[in-house]
Amino acid sequence: MKTTTKNDIVEYIRANAPVSINMIKEKFNLSNQIIHRHIKSLIEQGSIYKVWTPPKVFYFAFSNEIISFTNWQLVTDNSFLDENFVFFWPDWSLKYWKDWFIFWCQRHNLDYTKEYEIYKHTIKKYLEYKDKNWFIDWLTKMKATFWEVYLDKVFYLDFYSIEKYWKTMLWNLMLYAKQTWSKELAMKILEKIKEPIYKLIEIEWIDSYAFIPPSIDRKVQLMDLLKKWLWLPFKELKLMKIFKNTPVPQKSLSKAEDRVINARDTIYVKDRDFLSDTILLIDDAVWSWATLNETAKKIKEQKIAKHVIWLAIVWSFKWFEVISEV
Repeated sequence: MKTTTKNDIVEYIRANAPVSINMIKEKFNLSNQIIHRHIKSLIEQGSIYKVWTPPKVFYFAFSNEIISFTNWQLVTDNSFLDENFVFFWPDWSLKYWKDWFIFWCQRHNLDYTKEYEIYKHTIKKYLEYKDKNWFIDWLTKMKATFWEVYLDKVFYLDFYSIEKYWKTMLWNLMLYAKQTWSKELAMKILEKIKEPIYKLIEIEWIDSYAFIPPSIDRKVQLMDLLKKWLWLPFKELKLMKIFKNTPVPQKSLSKAEDRVINARDTIYVKDRDFLSDTILLIDDAVWSWATLNETAKKIKEQKIAKHVIWLAIVWSFKWFEVISEV
């Protein structure tokens, strides 16, 4: 079939979306085999996208400004971006750099070969904050923030986002995993965090762990999946959050003193007879360091563990640079 017919299919979808395979078949009098062949090609080109799964699948077209980038010459060294860049199409399908970064450059009228070098330079600037084990250490700045710090060490694995290029791979994966309850995305997160967590356990002689409970109730909790799949080989301290009224997430509180009160009055240790030498507290995203400090304070005051180490998956670069908690 000629290319013009494929363009006609795109224009038909754009004008009539949502469009099903049967609608295309009736409009163009084509066989299912030919339709599916060209639908697949149009999706790969970035001209259209699908939503839902069989048997209820509908197709939508991107706007006219989005041009197929199958003929763009890709840079040979794509491993760097494959490891650091990910995005989600409007149908929430996962796209790596060759499916998004080039389109982004095209849309902003940028030379993608030059922008690629800028992107690498930007990423590397943020990588300089990581130590030899790829952890970002925040303990020094935390000690300059709080009058008294109860944590012995504080680490996280990545920032939420970087300038110009939006969210990091880890934060994007976490954000959509929480919203979609996707086990596939949760597994991709696990692939990124498993080795660093095991490394931290080894070098810090961890003998127990706890996961910070969520403030928002979801059908599937991301951290529950990660905890199940990590298979940490030692005992778990159970923590719980108890809200007297409506749950208030830390990120919704602007005043530092409110965050301290919220953390102090909502998070509790379930097992008072728990004993450990060094406990690892694991959190997904840090919205306030008050939660970290108040949790560590309760653990130490109740003589549950001698040393408390915190690891969060992501946190904000802005708050890493600007200290203004307390």
